[in-house]
Amino acid sequence: MSSEPGAPGTAAAEERFFAGLPEIHEFPQVVDQRHYTEAPSSWHVLLTDVRGSTKAIEAGRYKDVNALGVASIVAIRNAIPDLELPYVFGGDGATLLVPGSRLAPAEVALRGVQKLAREAFALDLRVGAVPVADLRAAGHAVRVGRYRASPQVCFAMLAGTGFTIAEGWLKDPGRGARYLVSGQGAADASFEGFECRWQPVDSRRGTIASLLVSALPRSEPERAQVYRAVISRIEQVIGGGDSRPLSLRGLRLGGLGGDYSTEARVRSGQASGSAFAGAHARARKGAFVGRVLLGLRARAGSFDGAQYRREVIDNSDFRKFDETLRMVLDLAEAELQKIVAFLDAEHGSGRVAYGVHRSSAALVTCFVRSYAGDHLHFVDGADGGYALAARQLKGQLAGRGSPPDLATAR
Repeated sequence: MSSEPGAPGTAAAEERFFAGLPEIHEFPQVVDQRHYTEAPSSWHVLLTDVRGSTKAIEAGRYKDVNALGVASIVAIRNAIPDLELPYVFGGDGATLLVPGSRLAPAEVALRGVQKLAREAFALDLRVGAVPVADLRAAGHAVRVGRYRASPQVCFAMLAGTGFTIAEGWLKDPGRGARYLVSGQGAADASFEGFECRWQPVDSRRGTIASLLVSALPRSEPERAQVYRAVISRIEQVIGGGDSRPLSLRGLRLGGLGGDYSTEARVRSGQASGSAFAGAHARARKGAFVGRVLLGLRARAGSFDGAQYRREVIDNSDFRKFDETLRMVLDLAEAELQKIVAFLDAEHGSGRVAYGVHRSSAALVTCFVRSYAGDHLHFVDGADGGYALAARQLKGQLAGRGSPPDLATAR
């Protein structure tokens, strides 16, 4: 169900754009353009990414990089709490869409995330806002789908070349200044609900694979056909096995002696001091209480120890689509080798570029608005995940002579 670009409507109706989209209920259907709707021309694509993320990850700071990507989403959601907004977590950053009527508070929040990155993590976060109207005028589609992942949660799926091009524009030395969010002005963000309390979830089957796949054909029908073939082959290889990276047994909250420094930095905005210490103590206490309730399968307030782990699994974003297929899967080594062999053949035939990163565990970072269902869980591979898989993907795109925007952005 695709609407006309920039279809007219009231400002209030355009603000409710994402909430009103029809739902996709089967994941393989996320590559079908019939399930996408053009974003209103008055909206903006917001982009965040950690500059030098690969070097930071190689220095062992993958948790910090992940945290800033999720913090970007949390900050925007908290700045615009009355609207459902589309977003996708990308490992070392995030892509979001907001209506032009809410751009001002969004930019304040983005500067707040930049401040957090700089002062609490000593990292540089690039933030930008690209008007959908500019992308559409240049011939690039910006489409959004609404995927029902669980009874509690819908995730956005993004389609069209506009998102990739927006990243390329932002990173272009000549054009980027036009779209970078100005560092001048208020810088204030709320990170209420950000949690980082689960221990890394060890692979049950052998390997946690962070997988990125970009279809290369120019026409949308051909790209959709390639993506369907990739998803079908992955499902065929897995068979009836459970490839989700999170499991009931694997999800374990940290104990009293756990390290909650990442959450404490985000929630306090500091890397040390009394505010940091207080946030660390609150995270430690919350994790300990949650651990007891999970162990007893008991309820306290809105937290149901008998159901919460299941909801975490159901509400996780371990597979998604933003014109690149992104998956974090728990696979046996033989299964991963079959999938990589298939992707190698598709790459050799000019149909895909891909990147894969192997980890022993999955990393979970959370946004909890309510323990009674309204909680989201962003999944990546430990030790670098999507960000390191993207390095291989970019190399393949550049090796095939892809346009600079595509090779730089994806």
